[in-house]
Amino acid sequence: MTLQEFIHHLEEGTGAGSLKVAAVMLAFIAFACLYDLPTFQGFTSEEAMETAQLARNLSEGRGYVTKSIRPLTLSILQKRPPSGLGAHSVSLPVPELINPPVYPLLLAGAMKVLPFRFTANEFWFYQPERLIAVVNQVIFFAAILLLFRIARRLFDSPVAWVSALVFAATNLFWKLSVSGLSTLLLLLIFLALAWSLLRIEERERSVPGGAGVGWAVLAGAFLGLGGLTRYAFAWLLIPVVLFLVWVAPASRIRLCVPLLAVMALLMAPWLARNFSISGNFFGEAGYALVQGTHPLEGDRLERSLNPDNVLKRVGPADVVGKFLLNACAIWQDELPRLGGNWVSAFFLVGLLVPFREAGPGRMRVFLIFSLALLFIVQAFGQTHLSTDSPEINSENLLPLLAPLAFVYGAALFFILFERLGMAVPRERMAFIGAFVVFLSIPFFTSSLLLSHGTPFNWFYSPLHLQRTAQIMAPGELMMSDVPGAVAWYGDRNCVWLTLDRDREFFKINQLEPVKALLLTQKTTNQRFLSDMILEPFSWSQFVMESQAKGGVPSGFPLTKASAGFLPYQIFLSDKVYSDGSAKRED
Repeated sequence: MTLQEFIHHLEEGTGAGSLKVAAVMLAFIAFACLYDLPTFQGFTSEEAMETAQLARNLSEGRGYVTKSIRPLTLSILQKRPPSGLGAHSVSLPVPELINPPVYPLLLAGAMKVLPFRFTANEFWFYQPERLIAVVNQVIFFAAILLLFRIARRLFDSPVAWVSALVFAATNLFWKLSVSGLSTLLLLLIFLALAWSLLRIEERERSVPGGAGVGWAVLAGAFLGLGGLTRYAFAWLLIPVVLFLVWVAPASRIRLCVPLLAVMALLMAPWLARNFSISGNFFGEAGYALVQGTHPLEGDRLERSLNPDNVLKRVGPADVVGKFLLNACAIWQDELPRLGGNWVSAFFLVGLLVPFREAGPGRMRVFLIFSLALLFIVQAFGQTHLSTDSPEINSENLLPLLAPLAFVYGAALFFILFERLGMAVPRERMAFIGAFVVFLSIPFFTSSLLLSHGTPFNWFYSPLHLQRTAQIMAPGELMMSDVPGAVAWYGDRNCVWLTLDRDREFFKINQLEPVKALLLTQKTTNQRFLSDMILEPFSWSQFVMESQAKGGVPSGFPLTKASAGFLPYQIFLSDKVYSDGSAKRED
């Protein structure tokens, strides 16, 4: 091939597409570096740390077990002796009963391939968390490419470019990429599901009754993978089946049966595993419906070793009240700013605009139905996770649909833009570019121009928590108000802080001796008075009595305090340690 032929191949031939993809990839890598370097602070949520420690346990061959132990898990396992927990003992670590396995398996694979180093250092970031962020940003890039293909197939290349650029410059999804959560993986799975349904719809329009079973099988696989990434995703089976019945009435049986079969084939073994261990197909996640109701505010259910009495007090009116409160908040706050970008307003306005072709209109109906369904599922399923971090949490389902809404928002923009009658190409490009830049301002201002430092005495300090946790022997049990952080950074078994320091604590201590207690600013910075009035044996009162007396309350088994924790934190154990190092005193 001559030089002239090679240049023509790059400019006009098949190499032009590869060159564009390479340029887009390099631009994305540059943006990722600019975003990560000044703003990355590490994980800020317990659920991200819990998922990461699950992945490490898998990568090291320990099985799907957790070192962040909920008292509720122990309560469930006590009722199922074959699972390994007797009436007066506990086998550590315990099986994981709340997080489905796909995302931890993905991270475990990354931990096998990439150079993860789990030793914390003096740097302001934890190296494994940065690598997990890189994995999620690769998923983010794949989602951008897939959204581009969906938009181009539904409309045209200009709509595809604007949709992809706006999606890539939305601050919410960059935050999700460094959060450690599974949201971006689930978003990619949803886009793949939408791609499969789009291909089925196109085939049905071109050859009625001849829609491909292969795409239905893929759709079932994506539904199953999504359900095993986050159980709430499985509810999308309803709009998917209704969509197939609508667009392919003559092939509905031939499409729906393999779709359901593949989804069931993927999910059934895992659900059977959960049922054999806990007696519930969804493990602890099955309690999400009642969490957050009046008798079970916050994380009270997960911290309770004997929840049966409280669960009996939850009635239908409590669940309905929870739904109405959550639905009102979602309707007022989250739905109007769907995906955290103003282009979603174009999508909402565009609901009044009909399309000439059937395909975009049908996919929009699927999107609207999915949006309504996930709105209901999210309102019913929210727990304390949504309160602890209202925007970045695994219970926020609406962002999964935002990229597809961006496509329809961009389509309406071009419908309105064509009415301006701009004929000069430079003017058209300038106007479209200004539109994209305007929608990207929040991303550039809050992410690239502003640096976010780590707060002083932040209680999720990897080095401090790792040194504290590794004072303990690997087989010993700790208790803390940051159990996910202890399990992730310190690689030690840690039970969630019980509801009180009296009955609940001693029940745990009878099952397995608690060798140390770590209370961070998460507890010591609370408002103590209300807790002390509601619960006479609360941990708030424990902190107050310990500070007033200069020692722990009488009868509490952990009496040895280590230096270097007060006044911000409290570390108690059954032995004397010299400091926060990993060596014991003899």
